[in-house]
Parts: sequence; C-alpha cells; structure tokens
Amino acid sequence: MIGFVNGTFIELQKAVIPVSDLGLQRGYGVFDFLRVKETLPLFLDAHMDRLYRSLDLMHLSLSYSKEQLTNIVNELIHQNKPEHSGIRITVTGGASPDGYTPVKPHIIIVQQPIAAPPDTLPTGAYKLVTHAYRRQMPEVKTTDYLMAIWLQPWIKEQGANDVLYQWEGNISECPRANFFIVTQNNTLVTPGAGMLKGVTRANILSVAKDLLAVEERAVTLEDLHTAKEAFISSSTKRIIPVTAIDDLVLGDYTKDSVAAALFDRLRKLEG
Repeated sequence: MIGFVNGTFIELQKAVIPVSDLGLQRGYGVFDFLRVKETLPLFLDAHMDRLYRSLDLMHLSLSYSKEQLTNIVNELIHQNKPEHSGIRITVTGGASPDGYTPVKPHIIIVQQPIAAPPDTLPTGAYKLVTHAYRRQMPEVKTTDYLMAIWLQPWIKEQGANDVLYQWEGNISECPRANFFIVTQNNTLVTPGAGMLKGVTRANILSVAKDLLAVEERAVTLEDLHTAKEAFISSSTKRIIPVTAIDDLVLGDYTKDSVAAALFDRLRKLEG
C-alpha cells in the first residue's frame, strides 16, 4: 500500500519518521479516521473540519489547506484502489530538538483495507463495562489511547466488548465510539459535553430529528436503568446496539427498534 508522509507518496514499508518526533517521544499528536467505500471517502469534509479543529486546539499548524489535503487523500485512494478501506491522517508535533517544544508538524496518511460494516443492524450480544475516567482535552481527537489500551485485559476478564467511560456518575463515551440511549418517552439522548463529537454522531442527530425527539445533555448511570435502548456509534461501526452494561441487561433489538431505524437511515446517507 502507498502512504503519504511529509509531502511524499511512498510505499509504507519504506516510510520513516525521526526518532525525535514528539508523537513518539511525548505522545503529542492528533489524527482522524474515515471509511472509504470503493473510491468514495465518506463524509470527508466533516472529517477534515474535525481534524483542523483538533489541530487548532493543539496549536499545530499544517502547511496544507483543507482543499490541498482533500486532494492528497483522493490521490492516495486513486493509487491504492482497495475495495473497502479506512484512511488515517496523523499529525504530530514534529522532530523537536529539545524533545518538548512542537515544531513543524509531521503528517502521515495511511490507507488500509478494513471490513465493510454489515448492511443490517447487528443483533448479537454486546456488553460494555463502565470505568471512572475523564480524558484530557476530550474535544480533541488525540493519539492518546493509554487508558483504553491499558484496560483491555480487564475488559476481557469482564466478558465485555468495550469500556464506557463515566466521571462522577456522568457518562461520556467509549474510547472509539459515542454513546446514545433511548428513553421510555422515546427521546434519543446523547452526552452533550465531555467527549469527542464524532462525525457519525452528528449524522445520527441529523437523521433522527424527524423520527423522534433528540436531546444533547448529561446522561447519568441512573439513566441507564430506565433506558429502552442503548447503542454506540462510530465511522467504522455505524451503530451497534448494547445488550448489557455492567450487570444491567438491556432488551432485544428488533427491526422496529429506534437503533434499527437509525441504522437504515445512516446506511442510506452513505449513498
């Protein structure tokens, strides 16, 4: 596969960055990830907007405009031509002489084959376990996944698929997905702050508005006990219904569920 590293299209096995890179030395970097359907990068403009917002908040400045970077992504897709893939754009603090101060950023764009999400809503068991944790700068898509990776053995011990972060009883997100519930009065609710606002999350809120009431507000651990449905969302997953959270068992998800209706609308939005 061909990648793009610091201005050059290059075979990935030949790509290098300096060992003084701040992403390596200090974990200082941001990224964004999007799915590519055949040759179409899905919701590329929204991903670019989020990437540049992350760059701004992290005081990193690229020499490429959004339009230029969009052209680079499309050229990379043209060169690789995988049937279904994901593109990850990573920007780090560069090769810092003192190992601490950001300099000219390094940019690394990698395309890799990934499985396409299913055409219908997944119906298998999917369990989350809650953990008290609050991310630094949660509104930024940083390269820091320390807690998520450190928790992997514990998550498996709990027989769970992923972790759901909460802080002082307020739910925020999963490490790589946003979280939603459907209340007893048929309102779709998702946390409004303290987490990364995903592109798929925004799409769900958009397509849901003529289906049911929508609220962006605090979601508490207590809210889970009265929720009719719960699900997570991300670019690679679309929507996955949650069947259990800790010891709480949630209901089955039929074709008439809110999650199923939103899944179908998301799939159609992709074209």
